[in-house]
Amino acid sequence: MRRYNTIIFVPHARARFRKLTVSNRLLGSIAASAAALLIAAVAFGWAYLASARKDSEFRAAMAENARLRTDTRELTQKLAGLSQQMSSFEDRAKRLAVVAGLPPLPGSGGPTLPAGQDLVARSARLEGRLNDIESQIDRRKSVLLSTPTVAPVEGLLNSGFGMRRDPFHGNPAFHAGLDIATPSGQPVGATAEGVVVKAGWHGEYGNLVEIQHRSGYRTLYGHLSKILVAEGQKVERGDKIGLVGSTGRSTAPHLHYEVRVGDRLVNPLEYILDPSLTR
Repeated sequence: MRRYNTIIFVPHARARFRKLTVSNRLLGSIAASAAALLIAAVAFGWAYLASARKDSEFRAAMAENARLRTDTRELTQKLAGLSQQMSSFEDRAKRLAVVAGLPPLPGSGGPTLPAGQDLVARSARLEGRLNDIESQIDRRKSVLLSTPTVAPVEGLLNSGFGMRRDPFHGNPAFHAGLDIATPSGQPVGATAEGVVVKAGWHGEYGNLVEIQHRSGYRTLYGHLSKILVAEGQKVERGDKIGLVGSTGRSTAPHLHYEVRVGDRLVNPLEYILDPSLTR
């Protein structure tokens, strides 16, 4: 037996009543439809929110991707700049190695490395090369400091190394060093670091200072009016070792300066880097 439900509508107080008779089946269908619509609305809303969230995440991912591409371009440019600087440093290291007397490095073969790893490897090689150069220069610096490369006194060169006419008797004679004319009392400086091996009177040289240098050189400073150092004393380049005079076999105030390699006499002008000091 089908059951019905009656729905009475009252528009207002004086209007006629209206009624609607609806079966239970129809009410059930309406309720089911309403429930289905509600569920569909909820599902649509949920899907919309999920889609909006995914869209937002996608836009964020795209923005992050664009930022990463920009960062990658900037990093690539910086690596290129660093590579250029490294090449400049390597060129300078090559020139320094030549000055230091080091052989060139062998070519760097092998597989091509990524930019960052390549810079790290090149940096390590450059650091090692610079350490070698520094050690070699330190060794050469010691030799240079003990090589007589400066003038012992400022003045006028009035007699050079080699054959000349002897000022006492006028006959040809070999002159073993340089005679540098300068006022009496002018300070005389050591031309390289070394140890004083003679400091006193020595025949024709008059008051003489002789310095033994670690590089195998010996330098002699003669005709001094006063000696300012003692035998066994260590001196540095430029240290005052005496004063110009005219002692011994001398006709006027001047410094007699000799350079010897072992027992061999050499021309001191070949070792003075600034000959203008004795012109």
